[in-house]
Amino acid sequence: MLKTRYDTSMLIWTHHAKKQLLDRKFPQFFVERTIAIPDTKVAGREKGTTEYQKRFDTSIVTVIGTRNDQNELVIVSCWIDPPRPGTRDAKKKAAYHAYQRAGFWGKVWITLKRQFGLSY
Repeated sequence: MLKTRYDTSMLIWTHHAKKQLLDRKFPQFFVERTIAIPDTKVAGREKGTTEYQKRFDTSIVTVIGTRNDQNELVIVSCWIDPPRPGTRDAKKKAAYHAYQRAGFWGKVWITLKRQFGLSY
């Protein structure tokens, strides 16, 4: 069998990336498609990594990968923006926007709640 760069059998998933996929509630197909046919492909922030991005309707999937010694792509991280409703990422984003809109005392209250582990 001829293995091309689009062959998903050459992908290696880290435990972190698999957990993110489940936590962020989007299909593995999105990640595979993003790597196979990216809209953009640039060098990642970390040395030796590549960032792939692809738009799916109103969402953008981002995948961070690196090549191992056998030239297999190791998926290090993946996310979708905007986050899926009900996910931890969506709750964190909503909390961030609430903090940005809050006045001085609201920010104090939000900060106190975070420090006691009562919110994101």
